[in-house]
Amino acid sequence: MLASISGFANRIGANACILCRMHSVLEHGICDDCAVALPRWYPRSVKHLAHFPSLQERELTAHWFAPLRWTLLTQSLIYRYKTGGQVHLAGAFAAWLAAHLIHCYRNEQQSWPDVLVVVPTTAKVWQQRGFHHTGLLAQQLASYLKIPYQAGVLRVIRPLAKQKQLGRQQRWRQHAKSLHCTVDTSGLRVAVLDDLISSGATLTAAARALRKQGAKTVDGWALIYNQGD
Repeated sequence: MLASISGFANRIGANACILCRMHSVLEHGICDDCAVALPRWYPRSVKHLAHFPSLQERELTAHWFAPLRWTLLTQSLIYRYKTGGQVHLAGAFAAWLAAHLIHCYRNEQQSWPDVLVVVPTTAKVWQQRGFHHTGLLAQQLASYLKIPYQAGVLRVIRPLAKQKQLGRQQRWRQHAKSLHCTVDTSGLRVAVLDDLISSGATLTAAARALRKQGAKTVDGWALIYNQGD
């Protein structure tokens, strides 16, 4: 029965890769050829490529790691996941990010974080999308890396305008002290996960809140890094 259903799905294109529409896939919706062809960053920290308003902000995070570059293709993928209802993509995203992180921490000769947390979203956005997109990604990523994921650690304490509506300096100003850490993180090495790192303002706000509660180090993890933003 399952073979018959799969065969029928292949004939009508229901199992086709969402990018090339040529290959049949069964699990995450993206074929191996398209996954390999995605524009990627080298397996090292990309933090040195960012521009910070001051040395103080720069020193709040230790490393930034992201496997994918920001292009029209990766933009389409993340929008499909966040707003297009294709939540199954979390599995592919988590696998790509996990593989990248393993190489990064080996190359940087760094210890793995003690705990994984996520950049929070507002209740309004959560309700609109029907799920917490970074939370779902974190759950699957944590299972790959065997690192504990702790939900609800960071909270939004000040409403923010949409990032794409703001310039770089405006983003840094509005994110200052916009997040609050709800738990004691004394002595912990913490990884903060977001779907995208652009200016780094959101990630730095998260790091500031975590360090205020005692975190030893904070690394930034994301699926995509947009160097030009």
